[in-house]
Amino acid sequence: MERLRKTFTFLFLFSAVFGITHMMVSCQQSANKQKKATGGVTQMSQTDTNHAVKSGTPAPVALNQEPQNPSGATQRKTLDHPVVLDRNFRKDPNNPNTKMLSAFANNSVENLGPVQKVFIDPEKKKARELYLSGSKKSTDGDQNGAIEDFTQSLNLYKMPGAYLKRGYAELLKEDYNSALNDMNETIKMNPNLEKAYFGRGICHFEQEDFKAAEEDMKKFIEKDKTTPMAYNYLAGCRFMQKDFKGALENYEMVAKLDPNFPDIYTNRGMMKHYLNDLKGAVADYDKALAIDPNNATAYNNRGGAKLNQGDSKSALEDFDKAISLKTDYADAYDNRGKAKINLGDNTGACEDWQKAYSLGLEATKELIDKYCK
Repeated sequence: MERLRKTFTFLFLFSAVFGITHMMVSCQQSANKQKKATGGVTQMSQTDTNHAVKSGTPAPVALNQEPQNPSGATQRKTLDHPVVLDRNFRKDPNNPNTKMLSAFANNSVENLGPVQKVFIDPEKKKARELYLSGSKKSTDGDQNGAIEDFTQSLNLYKMPGAYLKRGYAELLKEDYNSALNDMNETIKMNPNLEKAYFGRGICHFEQEDFKAAEEDMKKFIEKDKTTPMAYNYLAGCRFMQKDFKGALENYEMVAKLDPNFPDIYTNRGMMKHYLNDLKGAVADYDKALAIDPNNATAYNNRGGAKLNQGDSKSALEDFDKAISLKTDYADAYDNRGKAKINLGDNTGACEDWQKAYSLGLEATKELIDKYCK
C-alpha cells in the first residue's frame, strides 16, 4: 500500500488537490502484429518512475512494452497509482494546485448566523469568533493555527461548518484519518454540504478506497457540475479500477471545464494511449508541450506513442529530451533503450536499461537478462 502511494492534483483543489507515481503497465501484443520494441508512458504527469511523487498534477499510467520476441511481448503486471494529487505541492503556497485547493476550502464561510448584539449566547459568540479566526488562518496558510481555533470553537459549540473547515485544514496537512472523521461529522450534521463529500472523497482516494472515493465524488458532482477537480478525481478513481474509457470521459470533462487545468492534456493523452488511440495521444502530448516545453513526462509519453507507431528515430529524440530535462527519469531510460535496440544500437540500449534499473525500475532487469551480456 505504501509503495503504491509513493508512485504522481492535490491537483488544485487541494489545489488540484492533482493531478497523479509511478508504475507502468504493458500491453501484450502478438508477434505477428508488432516486431519492434514499443515504448511506455509514465503514469504520472511530470513524475519519475522511481516510485516517488514529484510533480504537482494528477497523472495516470500508460503502455510500456518490452522488445518483441518470438513468443510475444511480456505484459507488465503492475498497475500504478495515478496520483491525482501531488502531496509535495501542498508545501508550496505558490503552487497553482495549492492555490486551487485553498480557494475551494475557503470560498464559503458558515457562520452561526447574524450577530445579535444583546441576545447572543456568550459561548456561541466566542465559538463564532474562533471559527472566523480559524478560517482566516487557514486562508493565510497557517493550518496548525486554524485547527487549534476550529477545535476550540467546536468545544464551545458544535456546528458543521467548523468540522468542515477543520477537515480541510487537516486534509492540507495530509492527516487523512482526522480529515475523514471531520468530514463524516459534517455530513452527519448537515448532509447538504456538498464540499464535505468532496473532501471525504479525497480522503478515501488517498487511503486507496477508490470505490468509496468515486461514490463521494459522484454525490458532489450531483450538486456541483462546474468543478473540474472533482472530475479529475473521478477520472483517477476510474483509472485505478482499470476503467480507462471511464477515466478518459472524465478527463474530457476536466478539459471542457478548464482547458488550462494542470497536466490535463498529458493525462488525457495517457488514457488515449491506454486505449490504443496513439494518434490522439500524440496530439494531446503536443498540446501539453505547447503549454509547457519543459514537461519531461509529455516528451517521454509522446516518445512511447511514436515507438508504438514504429517511429523509433523520432521517439529517440523525445526520450533524449525527457532525459535532458530529468536526468533521473527511469522510464525514459527504459524507453530510450527500446528505441536504441530497434535502431541497432544494442550497446546503447543495454546502457540505458542498466541506468533505469539502477534508478529503481526493477522490471528492466528482464530486458537486461534477455538482451544484454
